[in-house]
Amino acid sequence: MDSGPFRSPQPAERRVPSRSAQVPRAAEPAQQPVKEEPRPSYRAESQAPAPAKRSLFKRFILPILIVVVLLALGVVGYSAWSKANSGLAIDGGKYQAVFFTNGQVYFGKLQTSGSDYLKLTDIFYLQAQSSTKDADANLQETSSDENNVQLIKLGNEVHGPEDQMIISKDQVLFYENLKADGKVAQSIEKYKTK
Repeated sequence: MDSGPFRSPQPAERRVPSRSAQVPRAAEPAQQPVKEEPRPSYRAESQAPAPAKRSLFKRFILPILIVVVLLALGVVGYSAWSKANSGLAIDGGKYQAVFFTNGQVYFGKLQTSGSDYLKLTDIFYLQAQSSTKDADANLQETSSDENNVQLIKLGNEVHGPEDQMIISKDQVLFYENLKADGKVAQSIEKYKTK
């Protein structure tokens, strides 16, 4: 019965397979078991780093190590350079001659006072001897009569300074350690024994 374009739906037919259409399971081809690749032993894995670990080392750890080594070499190099360029070491057991940029020379015990200053104590300086002999105990002759130079102890001047100077390193040309048997060192010792 065909009712035209407006046909009523009919239930779908059910197909039931016949027994002869069913294939017994034994007849199906047997599936081959998948062969697994042998896993490397634990020892072999630990010998070859994983690509991620190698990448991490190359990207982060190696540059950090290089920077640390370069910084350490820089510090050691700067330290060696500054010691080599710092000049003569101050010998605390001796007197020093300090030569200033203005031409003045002072003698005394020199020590560092911070990074930019020096401290000079127990100070003496040279002065040309006047024509009249001064009987002051502050004066000491440092050389023969032909030089007319006196060694004067700092502190007895009109302005009455203390026996200490704080000196900017920029004002010092150089300094020298004095020998104990030099004329200035001997004159200082002679002054102290009075």
